Amino acid sequence: MAKSMTKQPLSIADTLKQAWQDLRADHPHMRIRDAAATLGVSEAELLATDCGNRVIRLRAHWPALLSAVGTLGPVMALTRNAFAVQESTGLYEDIRPCGDAILIAGHHIALCLLIGIWHSGFAVTEETHLGPRHSLQFFDTGGEAVHKIYLTEHADAGLYRRLVDIFRADDQSPNPVLPAHGPNPPLGDLKQCAELPESWRRLLLADTSEAAVTGRIGMPALRAFMQQLAALMLPIQVLVGNPGALQLHDGPIQNLKITGPWFNILDQRFNLHLNEMAVAGADIVQLRYRQHALTGLLVRGQNRQTIASVFGGYDDTIGENGFWRDLLLASALAGGS
Repeated sequence: MAKSMTKQPLSIADTLKQAWQDLRADHPHMRIRDAAATLGVSEAELLATDCGNRVIRLRAHWPALLSAVGTLGPVMALTRNAFAVQESTGLYEDIRPCGDAILIAGHHIALCLLIGIWHSGFAVTEETHLGPRHSLQFFDTGGEAVHKIYLTEHADAGLYRRLVDIFRADDQSPNPVLPAHGPNPPLGDLKQCAELPESWRRLLLADTSEAAVTGRIGMPALRAFMQQLAALMLPIQVLVGNPGALQLHDGPIQNLKITGPWFNILDQRFNLHLNEMAVAGADIVQLRYRQHALTGLLVRGQNRQTIASVFGGYDDTIGENGFWRDLLLASALAGGS
């Protein structure tokens, strides 16, 4: 008589992986962030279920790893929060520590990465209609994505594979590795870092109590203002961040497009995706920085959180672009809310 076999119960990781596979079968174009929310887990927990297959867990040696990224050539840096996504293509150069952060000032890329709250990182391979897409993805203690780096067609794939081998963690089990959920560890005040460049110090001050709100515009007026900026090719600074990363674009914008609820800037080396449905309005803020006036636009969510920030071009000698300031204040008068 044949010996009966007892079916072993699925592990938590196996159960979650199966649920993700079932969800993708029904919704093949669903992004992993949305899938994680649907399944009631974090993105890092969901990603970890594929460790040993298309996902490789990395050792938490963030400064050394980020320095190695600088050898890969052109990559795409992505930083997002719940309602805005910013993507910049360029080089990771001039990488230096500043308190709890790593500052990167490369060609077409400017980043302030608060690695003090980074908890886990993965090398990820995704299949697309154009072939495999490789990335490095980093998450905080709650499993929220804080920063992602995607290889471009001009990046060095061989050096990328070597980087992954060097920083590959010993533990490649598919089990989630997050600590007990809680707030991210406290970080020092970045503005107190003596090595913080003036450009970052100035931008960080605009979203503090030192800035006075002097006006407010709604989403239609914000959209029209951005169209004016694009038509004039006026250099601006656009900042998107989350607790673990700040990403800055510095230059003009050109190609604007509305896709469903998303307001998009689709330029060659810079993309911004802003969920208009989440925008409650944009505050105009003014303050004094050094001997100059500084005027910024803080895009706010329904809970008054800052989704994205927009500033004018700035010169350390003469201050901000006066045309930027006049154009913004005129927009407030014409379409304020």
